[in-house]
This record gives sequence, C-alpha cells and structure tokens, in this order.
Amino acid sequence: MRTLDLAALVPDGAESGTGLALRDGEGRYLFALAGTRFACPPGELFYCGVGGHREPGEDWEACARREAREEIGGAVRLLSCDATWHVPAEGRPERVRVPVSPTPRAVYEMPRPPAPAAPALPYTLVIYEAWLLGPPVPDGEEVRGLIALTREQVIAGLTRRPSVRRLLDEGAALIAAPAEVSAELSCYPLGTAVALGRILALE
Repeated sequence: MRTLDLAALVPDGAESGTGLALRDGEGRYLFALAGTRFACPPGELFYCGVGGHREPGEDWEACARREAREEIGGAVRLLSCDATWHVPAEGRPERVRVPVSPTPRAVYEMPRPPAPAAPALPYTLVIYEAWLLGPPVPDGEEVRGLIALTREQVIAGLTRRPSVRRLLDEGAALIAAPAEVSAELSCYPLGTAVALGRILALE
C-alpha cells in the first residue's frame, strides 16, 4: 500500500471540497436529498454526502464541520479510518495510506459534466466518515432532508434509479424530510454517494 500526502491527492489548482459519509445507529449511510436550489430532472431527485466547497485558507476538517452546520444545522464527529481510498474519475479505486488525523475515508476525483468552458481538472472531494451529534435540521435550500440507505442500496445506486417508495420498502428511511418529498420520485447518487458505492463494492 502506497503512502501519499493528502496534498498529493488533490491536484494543484483543482477545485476541492469535503463530503461526509455519515452513519446512523443501524449502520446505514445518511445522504442529503437535493434542496430547492438544485434543478433536478422532472420526477427525479439526487442524493449526495453532506458537504461542499472548501473556502480559501480553510483546512479540510474545518470545511467538513462548517458544511455540516450550514446544511443540516448540527455538529459532527469525524472518524479516522485505517486507510484512504483514492477514487479516480475513471479506473479502479486504490487503498493508500495518508498520514493525517483524522484519516479520510476517501479522496474522490469527481468527473465534471461535459461543457466547452469546463475546467480540465476534476472537482476533488475529501470524504470523512462521521457521526451526527444530535438531530439534523436541514436548511431546505441545499438539503431538503436526509435519506438513510443500507450498504446494499448504496452499491446498487450506481446502476439503477429506484423510487423513494422502493428504497423505503427495502429498508431505507427518510429523516427530517418534508412531506413534499414524493414517494414516486426516482433517486440517483452524486458525489460522495457515488464514491462510496464504488468503494463498498470492493470491500
């Protein structure tokens, strides 16, 4: 297993941010449901990790904690992992040692949608495992609620777009979500949720 500095995994000049692999007491992963500021295709809704863009001069831990406060109104405890997965935009993820504490769960080179003016470098996410300390209070604009998914659902999300109703029937749960989240909406993963699906499929 290679040892790499975190800085070596985040390309110079790349936009970057953090994502949280939040867990609940039943071992499910908690993902943010897209809030009102995001335009989703008709009848669809994406889910992703709580998190966002790192501000200039901000360290990774501070970014993760700030984003949790802003998006779900709560504090989190970041957990240290035994190793970090480097998840490229294409190709097989690789386990590496990153000598920082807390050690991230993953560093994900998130592919950008094709666009003539899009930057060449990927958007890089540093993903931490974390526990949510207290009940979430989603801001509504970026996060309309949380959905708790089983390990199997996180993996299966890479190849399907199930309805909210089907996910609930399979063991998922909606948390702090408003009533207007229709059970008929089709769900698909972005960002941290994609990275975790790729990792869990290998573990």
